[in-house]
Amino acid sequence: MGRTSSPTKLQRWLDLIAYLVARRLPVTGDELLTRIPAYAVGWQSADPKARESARRKFERDKDELRGQGIPIQTVRYSTVGGADEIEGYRIDRRDFYLPYLRLVERYSGVEQYPERARPADVEVTRADAPLALEALRRVSDLPAFPLALEARSAYRKLAFDLDPHAFGRAHHVLYLERPGTDELLARLRTLSDALLARKRVQFRYHGIYRGQETNREVAAYGLLFQGGNWYLVGHDALRAGLRVFRVGRIEDVQLNQRSPGTPDYEIPADFRLRDYAGRQPWELGSGDESPLAARVLFRFPLSLWAERNGYGHLEARRTDGSAVRSFELQQTEPFLRWLLATEGEAEILAPDELRAELRAVAAQVAEAHGEAADAGA
Repeated sequence: MGRTSSPTKLQRWLDLIAYLVARRLPVTGDELLTRIPAYAVGWQSADPKARESARRKFERDKDELRGQGIPIQTVRYSTVGGADEIEGYRIDRRDFYLPYLRLVERYSGVEQYPERARPADVEVTRADAPLALEALRRVSDLPAFPLALEARSAYRKLAFDLDPHAFGRAHHVLYLERPGTDELLARLRTLSDALLARKRVQFRYHGIYRGQETNREVAAYGLLFQGGNWYLVGHDALRAGLRVFRVGRIEDVQLNQRSPGTPDYEIPADFRLRDYAGRQPWELGSGDESPLAARVLFRFPLSLWAERNGYGHLEARRTDGSAVRSFELQQTEPFLRWLLATEGEAEILAPDELRAELRAVAAQVAEAHGEAADAGA
């Protein structure tokens, strides 16, 4: 589908909403006119008519959004040390987002959980359950939807709790275990035992870059589930430092059997597993080599989604609303599969070998599904 040279009204609205929601402090009208591409072209022009047209467009969009229920507030504030008040605009997230919902299961009119301060409750009837599942499925498939991860989580929870007969013939929830699940579970059990007993483990590890296997001896500090994969974090004797290992690339795990009642090590007091939990899957790796630097172009409005979620580091904004962001990759596979989900709205600019790898991954996926490959790169 072709792109128009000037943004549509809907694009302007989304851009304005995203800019205000992403900021905690009020934003002046001049800042909005300068930073939002739909207004900036006219506002930064030397033609007074173009500047006035950009301001009228902003005022009209602001009033129409308020009419649609978007809570754009006009506030007056003073800067630090400033004597004059400044007029600005903001969207309070508490007014903009729906409250978190907790499904309440009732038995004979009594809640399953004790009364306490909690988010809003909602009851989903059996008749509404298929509709709720379908709605969650649809929004979780939108690449630019900022709450896609939360929607997928809600979908899984709701599907798990409901009686399968409530879906009817037209609604099915399918689950397929990955190949090698039993082997992965066996490794996790051994690694968990080692972690609890503070015993070192030895294993063969298949490196992602060189494609070679190395023998490792690791003092396990923690196990982490991130992006659909399990990771082991610990001190690696071979590299003499802290490393992250993808459990799916580990083979032949052996627990140190010497002095079974005596710990081999202690976890450092300053180690925090949560420091790794906030990383993206492509940021988790063994750290044996320098990370691969990648530059990606996010087209509008996907650029707003990438900025709002903090993906990568901003390098440049373009006049059409797109943005170039840089990434440091410890793993390329999860990064490429993440880009495929954007359906061509994110394009790898560099390096060339990563572009080629994306096309290869897209071809493999297309072949698996019997479709023609088009990676959009």
